[in-house]
Amino acid sequence: MNTVGRWNRSFCICSGLLAAALLSACDNGSHSSLGSVGGIAAVAGASTSSAGSAAMGGTGGAGGTGGTGGEVATGSIAAKYADYFTIGAAVSDVALADFPDLLARDFNRMTCEYQMKIAQIHPAEATYAWEPSDRVADFARAHAMKLTGHALLWHQEVPDWMLAGVTAGDPAGLELLKGRLKAHIEAVVDRYADVVDNWDVVNEALSDDATKQYRDGSEGSKWYELFGSEEYIYWAYKFAKDALEAKAPGSSLGKLYYNEYTATLKADKMLKLLAWLKDEKGLTIDGVGFQSHENMTWPSTNDLQTAIQKFKSAGYKVKISELDVTVYSDYTTGSFVASPAVEFTADLEQKQALRYASLFALYRANKDVITSVTVWGVSDELSWLNTSPVPGRSDFPLLYNGLHQPKAARAAILNF
Repeated sequence: MNTVGRWNRSFCICSGLLAAALLSACDNGSHSSLGSVGGIAAVAGASTSSAGSAAMGGTGGAGGTGGTGGEVATGSIAAKYADYFTIGAAVSDVALADFPDLLARDFNRMTCEYQMKIAQIHPAEATYAWEPSDRVADFARAHAMKLTGHALLWHQEVPDWMLAGVTAGDPAGLELLKGRLKAHIEAVVDRYADVVDNWDVVNEALSDDATKQYRDGSEGSKWYELFGSEEYIYWAYKFAKDALEAKAPGSSLGKLYYNEYTATLKADKMLKLLAWLKDEKGLTIDGVGFQSHENMTWPSTNDLQTAIQKFKSAGYKVKISELDVTVYSDYTTGSFVASPAVEFTADLEQKQALRYASLFALYRANKDVITSVTVWGVSDELSWLNTSPVPGRSDFPLLYNGLHQPKAARAAILNF
C-alpha cells in the first residue's frame, strides 16, 4: 500500500461497484455508532484550540505537517484497548529510527509496510534481503509485540525471477513456479514464525470489476494469467499452512488470512473465495483483513457492520489491517477528479476525529470477531497518501501529525 498509484488501484472501481460506493458515501449513518463516545467534539476542539496557525500548514509536497501543535500524548492506545483487540501500526525503517518510544507506547503489534513483500525481501532466487524485515521483527520481539506477516503473495510485488521461464498452460512451467513460491513461503514463515501471529497469505486477488470474481491478467495479475484460474491462491495457502504445521502441529490455527480493500463492496466475493477454498479445496482459513483506507464519510458504519456480520455469521474472524482516513474525496463525480490540496484546519481535524471515533466505536462493538486494528502508518508525513493518488498533495490521515505530535483523532479513540 506504499507504492505510487496504489490509490487508483484501490478505488478505480468498475461502474457497478463505484455506484455502490457513491451511494454508501451519501449515507448519513456513517457517524451513527458514536454511542458511548460522547464528548469527542469537545476533546477534538480542545486539542486544536491551542494550535498555532503555523502548525496548520502542510498543503504542499512535503506532506502531513498540519494539525495540532505542542500537544503531548498521554496514556497508551494499546493499553486502553487491551480488553478489545491489539493495536498495530505499519512501519518502515524511518519510523523505527524516528520515534521508537512512540511505537513502544501506543502499539502492541506492527506490520512491515513494504519490507516483507516478495520483490523486497527476495529480490533474486538465491538472495534474501532479510535486514529490513529483521529490524522490524527484532523491535517487536524486544518490546513483546506481535507482527503481522504482510504479504506472502501479492500481484503487485512479483520479482522477474519468480516468473522466468513460465508460460501459461505449460504444466512443467507451472510446477517450476509452484516450487519457487513454496520455497519463498517456507523461508519467510520459518524465519518469522516466532513473532508473526497472522499472515496475509494472499493480498488483493479479487477483481474490481463487478462482473468478474478474480483479478486476471487484464488487471495486472500474472499469477492468474499463468495459472489460467484462481488455483494459485490455493497453493499459496497450502504452502503457508504446511510451513506453519512443520514448525509444530496445530501451529497454523488462527494465522491464515486473506487481505482486501473496499471490503464492504467485495464482501460477497471474499466469502465466495473462502467457500471455494473450504468446500472445493478442503482448506479452511481463519479470517479476512479489511484494509480500511477510508475517507471522511465512506464507507458508512452501517455498511461496515453489515460486512463484518457476514463474516462473523460464516465463522471467520476480521482484522482491520491498513486503516487510515484521508481528508480528500476524489470520486464524488463518479470518476477520479483530484480534489485541491487543503489546509488541515482545526475544523477539519475535529471532523476527522469524529470519523475515527465512530469507526473505533464500531470496532469495539464487534470485539468478539475483530482480532486487531492496524493503522497504515504512524505520522502524516510518512503516509503513502502523500504520493497517491496525487503526488505532492499532502494528506493528513493518521493519528500523529508530521511533527510527531498527537492529533485530535488519537484523543478521540481513547475517549470511551
